[in-house]
Amino acid sequence: MIVKWSKNDLLNTKDGVISFQEDLTFPKETFAKIHQLRDLKDVHVEGSLDYDGKSDLVTVDMEISGEMILPCAITNEDVPYPFDIEPTEVFAFRKVDDTEDLHEAKGDVIELLPIIFQDIMMEVPLKVVKDDIKEYPKGEGWEVISESDYQKRKKDEVDPRLAKLAEFKIEED
Repeated sequence: MIVKWSKNDLLNTKDGVISFQEDLTFPKETFAKIHQLRDLKDVHVEGSLDYDGKSDLVTVDMEISGEMILPCAITNEDVPYPFDIEPTEVFAFRKVDDTEDLHEAKGDVIELLPIIFQDIMMEVPLKVVKDDIKEYPKGEGWEVISESDYQKRKKDEVDPRLAKLAEFKIEED
């Protein structure tokens, strides 16, 4: 799992381009404090680093794919959620100003693993719902119902403000 390169690695290439392809695993500690993400599986990254000697910048084009395991918003069960993203990141071998949209290389080393994780985290949806929910959670005095059940109950329900009108009868003389 090599997703780190030095400036010398880039300088030693013929055209300043390094292609890479890796399968990544993230330890559980990486996202232990992130409640909306339970696991990452089958994470695959491929791409290329392109070093521009004039500007001393490295452009990294990547394609990252895999599967997130997320909690269902209704049942809290694990839901697999596939992702496929194509981020482009730019690194500088110099001090970076906060206004620049660049990553600063640590020393003369570009390490992609934290950046890849950050790119994946940007793709985590706010909520997911399991497709085949058979039974919704319920308790004493409450229950979760589907949208179709809600609409059906709403249609069958009589507005309490108009309930007395059902008893009203017009008398004809």
